[in-house]
Amino acid sequence: MLRRSLVTAQVGHAYLFYGPEGIGKRTSALAYAKALNCLDDNARREGDFCDACHACRLIGVGNHPDVRLLTPESTGSKTVISIDAIRTKSGESTPHPLPLREDAQLKPLEGRHKVYILDPANRPGLQEDAGNALLLTLEEPPPHVVIILISSRPTAMLPTLVSRCRPVRFHLAPREEILRAIARTAAVTPTQATAIAGMADGRIGWAVGMAGHPGRLDSRQTLLTEIDRLLSAGRPAALRMAEMLRQLALTAESLDEEPTDAKGKAPSADRVSRRNLPELLDITASWWRDLLIGELGQPEMRINVDYATALDRHRGRLTALQLQCGLEAITEARRLLERNANIDLTLEWMCMAALGGS
Repeated sequence: MLRRSLVTAQVGHAYLFYGPEGIGKRTSALAYAKALNCLDDNARREGDFCDACHACRLIGVGNHPDVRLLTPESTGSKTVISIDAIRTKSGESTPHPLPLREDAQLKPLEGRHKVYILDPANRPGLQEDAGNALLLTLEEPPPHVVIILISSRPTAMLPTLVSRCRPVRFHLAPREEILRAIARTAAVTPTQATAIAGMADGRIGWAVGMAGHPGRLDSRQTLLTEIDRLLSAGRPAALRMAEMLRQLALTAESLDEEPTDAKGKAPSADRVSRRNLPELLDITASWWRDLLIGELGQPEMRINVDYATALDRHRGRLTALQLQCGLEAITEARRLLERNANIDLTLEWMCMAALGGS
């Protein structure tokens, strides 16, 4: 659909790229920005980009004057796309670089289109005041402007923004495609690639990011090795397991590091933990899932195939019902942490339940 819009010269002024996190929405938005401004005539005729011309290279490194990626910044206790990034407040001097609304009125400096990518466009990433300020540009866009809103939760966006965008839905990728993408971009073992593809659950961007960051692979190895060790001790090891998760959340490498605030202050320990814990809990859940399907007699369906020996060692340690309850507790803990529940209490409760508690 995006290629066709380029070939037929029917480019929309606003798009909504939506779908699960880690599925390639931002990557596709930047690729579309390259195609809109590519200098290679042959690539343009096919609705594509060459990725080698001056414009494509500048967009690739984030330095093209007509392509801007707006992401949340830390302001006090919040991390949001502020209204200052969208418009100049009344009575204030015009900042540099210009906010989106003023900048959109100017002609492109080098390219054919000015492209603005907002990620994420759902609240609280794009707050209501900033969203309402953006609405004026979406209603009366200059002909050279393309705005791409990215969201994993379009229901959390302002309905007035959604209604003014062409929707582009992103779907989960099959495991075979994820394995091919990992093979093209990262040097991991076949068993690691299989494990990552299984944990990705169709999120191709997450899988490529995981495979391409040795620090994240190290965190996974540390986590699973510790779970293997602590599982033998049973429920008495619950507090040690919770402490291990807390410490790993503080030190684990993240694909998207959170920016400092306007004063250069680093994010708090609580914020770092909440950023890293979802992925760590997903890995933990994959281990409990593997134990459960082992008890159900389906070990060939395991995700963590590189830990097959360790998983076999724990056969029969917990019943299928206990494992199911533990898996549900891990899922619930992830949901509670996203709702700002206390990290210590949530992890301790989760580990007690996962290790055979009620």
